[in-house]
Amino acid sequence: MSRPPFSAAATAAVLLAGAAGAFIGALSRGRTEPRVVAPRGGAWVVLGAAAGLWQLAAFLQQPRHEHPTLSSLANALLDSQPARAAAFAVWVLGTVRLARR
Repeated sequence: MSRPPFSAAATAAVLLAGAAGAFIGALSRGRTEPRVVAPRGGAWVVLGAAAGLWQLAAFLQQPRHEHPTLSSLANALLDSQPARAAAFAVWVLGTVRLARR
């Protein structure tokens, strides 16, 4: 069933599917002893900051077709309903896998 883009119904559908995926993943996770893992988030922080700055620079520059943002690039990829359905399924499965960790 298709929902109008950026509507409350579409946002609720995405959030509920993600919450359901996280819940299923958390339930299927086996009970194990907690591992001691050294923090290693520095590279992800740098990568996230670089991506955020690139997005901001692309958003502020004109014309938009010469400086696309990630969302405008994704719009071209997710133009068809099958592509959106596939991306949605990958997103839910990724949520399940992440919740199992």
